[in-house]
Amino acid sequence: MKYVSKQLIDTLRVTGIVNLHFFEFDNDFTTVGERHPFYELVFVNSGKLYISSEDYMGELDKDQLIIHRQNTVHSLRCPTNESTSVIIIGFECDSDIIDTFSYKPTEPSTSVIRQLAEIVKEGRNVFKPPYNVPVYDMKKKKHQPKGAEQMLRILLECLLIRLLRGHSQGESDQKRANMPLMIQEMIQYVNTNYREKITIDELAFLFNTNRATLCKEFKHTTGKTVVGFINDKKFEKAKKLILDTNDSFTHIAAELNFESIHYFTRFFKKMSGMTPKDFRKRYSASDIE
Repeated sequence: MKYVSKQLIDTLRVTGIVNLHFFEFDNDFTTVGERHPFYELVFVNSGKLYISSEDYMGELDKDQLIIHRQNTVHSLRCPTNESTSVIIIGFECDSDIIDTFSYKPTEPSTSVIRQLAEIVKEGRNVFKPPYNVPVYDMKKKKHQPKGAEQMLRILLECLLIRLLRGHSQGESDQKRANMPLMIQEMIQYVNTNYREKITIDELAFLFNTNRATLCKEFKHTTGKTVVGFINDKKFEKAKKLILDTNDSFTHIAAELNFESIHYFTRFFKKMSGMTPKDFRKRYSASDIE
């Protein structure tokens, strides 16, 4: 058997990091408008900022971020009655796909914020202090943990991609924001992979828990069992494929990873009370949301 390597395609690539700071600004701190040939991510850890840029003018509240596009004039101002702590990362990127985060504040998920903290920690493996003053030419440490610079780049690329995924999937809606982090991440994983066979043991391993805790927390948070949640996802997709396409039921069964048309038909009848064939005959696409 001949194995064939598959080339991996980059959605974006971070090609350089200019600075990485964790500031605590004084009350009423203000910067003058500046412009530079790299992106600048600004995340508010506590307090708030007033942002003025070519793309957005307004508040940036706690746990929100914005990414200033390269070569755009921007400045910030802190409130007079409270101090503000922020993370600022200047970086170069080879794709303008992240420009979408320049026009209004974004509320990243808890998991993305946690990854931002990992970036700050890894940055301290790469760069010399100070980290809390505006140094424009941060110096690299001579002695770094193995792979620190590569890890920093990968972490930042991963964060940007997760922001893009969250942006397209509505990840930061209020309902999900109130969920425990493990359940947030698990739901996102299921939403992406529900066509495949997902077991409770697999989820417990991936999310560093055990079967009992996983099942209890998932049911408590969503009101459904894990299996029920996955089956609902498959059922909704099956209805859409049946009504919105002319695909054969065998093709639909294969796309949803059922072992055979027999198992798919039995599943669909259990969920809807009718066979896929009867369902297609009875309903039109406009009848199903």
